[in-house]
Amino acid sequence: MGSKFIHGITWFLFLVAICAIKAKAISVDVVKFGAKGDGKTDDTKAFTQAWTQACSERQNNRYVIPKGTYIVGPVDFAGPCKAKTIHFKVDGTVQSSKKQSVTGGAHPNAWISFTQVNNLFISGDGIFDGQGFEGNCTKAKQCEQPPLNLIFAMVKDSHIQGITSNNSVGGHIGIYRSINVTVDDVDIGIKGGEGILIEKSTNINIINTNIKILHDNCVTILDGNTGINIEKMTCSQGNGLGVSVLGNTGKEEPIKGVTVRNCTFSHTEGAIRIQSSAASNANIAISNLIFEDIIFDYLQNMAIILDQEHCPSKQCRTTNPSKVKVENVSFKNIKGTSVDPRIVILECGTAPDACKDIRFIDLRVLVEGDDRLETQFRCKNVKPAVAGHVDPAACNTRAVA
Repeated sequence: MGSKFIHGITWFLFLVAICAIKAKAISVDVVKFGAKGDGKTDDTKAFTQAWTQACSERQNNRYVIPKGTYIVGPVDFAGPCKAKTIHFKVDGTVQSSKKQSVTGGAHPNAWISFTQVNNLFISGDGIFDGQGFEGNCTKAKQCEQPPLNLIFAMVKDSHIQGITSNNSVGGHIGIYRSINVTVDDVDIGIKGGEGILIEKSTNINIINTNIKILHDNCVTILDGNTGINIEKMTCSQGNGLGVSVLGNTGKEEPIKGVTVRNCTFSHTEGAIRIQSSAASNANIAISNLIFEDIIFDYLQNMAIILDQEHCPSKQCRTTNPSKVKVENVSFKNIKGTSVDPRIVILECGTAPDACKDIRFIDLRVLVEGDDRLETQFRCKNVKPAVAGHVDPAACNTRAVA
């Protein structure tokens, strides 16, 4: 209910904003600032100069990228802006320069960034094409990690709709320390890193979005997030969705309120993972998670994992249990198929109340390909509540010691 209310308010605010933009707006076209859009010329200067005007004018402004292929980057569209609203209209293809590494600026590991901008509305059927980058940045040791195509940092009351992100190595869309941001009807292409990465943000909506990537998560929700709502998302071929508090500095922040509803995971390496690092010193919780009306389509690995002792290197020598708790988690009306018989794996820690209020209501996942394989629902240090029809039966498999 809360997520629907927040989403409704967001839409109302943007309808008001768009009406204001149409009524009184200054249109800033990158072509008028010298952008060629010929797929050869470096148009970075034109993009930054156009943004300076759009940001500085005290109106409801439009920033226009017309059809064409524009070579740019890296670019930081930085605020705070004097403009009341900015409608960032993308109809062309924005490509990174293969000759230019991503270094310096406000975000050294991002190609295109929006920083401290409020009331931003990005729309259009344009494409942000990262063109790979692996030959420019990581191999030359000019960046610590491969860059994101788009990052929204300290952005507030904003809406991203209709665009496409392709060919990133480090990831497609990052949302960091932002409030009231909606990503709607966005397509994320097959090459490159995480689909959407969310960290330390509040009231973020991901809706009607198609993500098709290899090897990485479609969506990763890291620490410090509150009120994350994901609806009508299709995740294909990646690693599914992760809710994670990783690291053991003791400074990690809690995750509270994640709703994933009416989503499909197709041919992914698993679907839903909730993780915290083994021996984490952060005395916090991952809480109030809802996974509802989910379809699994031919999953390639374990479908649902709750792992409080995450240790990818297998070299975590400490005997102290993780202090990160997982509580009030609901899985409801989940169905589909998998080629892996390990449907649910709950590996909770040894700390008191490490996992509590874990619920499964109406779960049915069948194994494809071999009728002799028995589906597994494995539990360690937890006994979930069960209602409705749950297949495989809860805790039907002995947990690994």
